[in-house]
Amino acid sequence: MHDLATLRAGGYCDAGLTKLKLTEPLDSFPPEIFDASLAATLEILDLSGTGLSALPDDLGARLPRLRIAFFSGCKFKRFPSALAGCPRLEMVAFRKNGMEGFEGDTLDDVALPPQLRWLILTDNSLTHIPSSIGRCARLEKCMLAGNCLTGLPDAMANCRNLTLLRLAANKLTALPMWLLTMPRLAFLSFAGNPCSASSPTKTNAAAARSSSTASSLPHVDWNQIEIHHVLGEGASGIISKGTIRSNEGNTSSNNSRGPSSTLNSRGPSGFNTPSLSGTSTPALSVSGASVFSTSSSLSALSAVSAVSAVSSMSTPTSTRHALPLSPSTPVAVKIFRGALTSDGTPYDEMAACLAAGQHVNLVQVHGQIRWGEDADEAGNEGASTSSTPPAFRGGLIMELIPPQYRVLGQPPSFDSCTRDCFDTDAATGSKKLPVSAALAILSGVASAAAHLHARGIAHGDLYAHNILVARGGSGTGKEDKDTTHAILSDFGAATLYGSGNSQGESEVNDLAGLEKLEVLAFAHLVEDVLGLMSEDGSSSVRHGLLRLHARCVVPAVTDRPVFSTLVEELAAVQAAA
Repeated sequence: MHDLATLRAGGYCDAGLTKLKLTEPLDSFPPEIFDASLAATLEILDLSGTGLSALPDDLGARLPRLRIAFFSGCKFKRFPSALAGCPRLEMVAFRKNGMEGFEGDTLDDVALPPQLRWLILTDNSLTHIPSSIGRCARLEKCMLAGNCLTGLPDAMANCRNLTLLRLAANKLTALPMWLLTMPRLAFLSFAGNPCSASSPTKTNAAAARSSSTASSLPHVDWNQIEIHHVLGEGASGIISKGTIRSNEGNTSSNNSRGPSSTLNSRGPSGFNTPSLSGTSTPALSVSGASVFSTSSSLSALSAVSAVSAVSSMSTPTSTRHALPLSPSTPVAVKIFRGALTSDGTPYDEMAACLAAGQHVNLVQVHGQIRWGEDADEAGNEGASTSSTPPAFRGGLIMELIPPQYRVLGQPPSFDSCTRDCFDTDAATGSKKLPVSAALAILSGVASAAAHLHARGIAHGDLYAHNILVARGGSGTGKEDKDTTHAILSDFGAATLYGSGNSQGESEVNDLAGLEKLEVLAFAHLVEDVLGLMSEDGSSSVRHGLLRLHARCVVPAVTDRPVFSTLVEELAAVQAAA
């Protein structure tokens, strides 16, 4: 982080800075940023939270190397056309500006950066996207959640590199037909729209209570939960370790009004991955060497549905508690805050968790939290008035994930944009994933995805960084086989699209097309796992996975297999190994 006084005093001149971040209030764009020696090297400019509302017209000419620009939490009412003059600008963020439109005479004349690859317009008041976005041929990631969009321009179909699209919490009554034909679209979220099975009108407190009542999961009174400590904070809520008190002898009353202020702390802002308190546990050992991420493991775990670094288990699935929970059972308690995330709303995340049901490769949800009607609201600090009303509150009781589970990958970087990152040594050195473990991971995730789509749920974020993996054995001799187990986590981008289930029907014409879009995300996972897999493994397995991958990445979306077919094909590959 830098300071305005040093900038104005010339303290950053000739420093070779490639990144400049200011947080102090700004009435206008500091002209000192255009100093020749600074402008010649500056690639990343972060003025988020400064209150800036306008940019100089000659910004592009004065900052020719600018690649990334952050203006989130500012006051831009219209997308500034000055950015179109930046010849190398790839990533732009205007989250939560109150933005209502774009500078330009007509929607066709709106000028956008020609090299735009990553566009973030989350949590604004936009009613339309200009058709000129179709000229952004490199556009790969587009974050539009929490606006007032009623449609998308047909010209956007020309963005053939579009891979990730976030449309949650808008006013879309239908998805355009071209969207389900996009050859590279793999990560789609549109929850909280009229066209999804979870209508945005359900985000009020009364409807949320009605929806949770319809779930078969038991309700747990808040005063029956003992919170021990906070495990981590994600964008949608706070996760704590807790236990269920016995009803007998429970005289506690200080929890009757719901989550305390200690669970109301504001989570991380911006686009940083949330981090857990505490220190990392040792990386999981695979064939004597770590193949899983260590530096980001706890950070990623804090954003998933339930996390912990507690008691060990004999095998990955042997101590996963069944309902009903007994008193003193350690659990993870997630209290949803009312804030909109880049993926969607906490209401939709909770609805997806409830609808997902039980599966061995999903985090087990044990129950819903219930507190008094007069309870204080849970985590409504920073709630977005454009999407989630501050009246929403919710909470879930989930299993604790034992410490041997590690995240398989790390979230995308600025450069990789929509593809996960992996430890260099694990990807290129001798620390490889055994064939049996690779197949177990892929089979488990495919099975979980098939289960979700059978219930009309699209995960929306099927990435390695949302997959927790454990390897181990029972330690009983001949039964001590490879017991690699994977858990698909994090429903923050999930969408209920209502494929013949009790969640209702969505206004989507091609439900199978939605599943086949996500099959492409699974293909990326197959490619990632192949990169981690041991070279001395079975050639038949590698060839089988390559054939499966080829079928999942065909440009014609309708020609891709569905997840139930992939489960069968992976079983055949395992049998032939």
